Amino acid sequence: MTKESQVFKCTVCGTIVAVIAGGKGDLVCCDQKMVEVTPSDAKKLIHGMVRPGTP
Repeated sequence: MTKESQVFKCTVCGTIVAVIAGGKGDLVCCDQKMVEVTPSDAKKLIHGMVRPGTP
């Protein structure tokens, strides 16, 4: 189960997912469960993410 504001990363390809609406189930990428990133690491990762609507 995911909760709002959690950040997950794929250990295979490095894809990062920021949860904006929590839900049931696990996040899966590259046929493996994604791992939750620590809050301090999440801040670093989110800072560099592209935001919708930006050029």
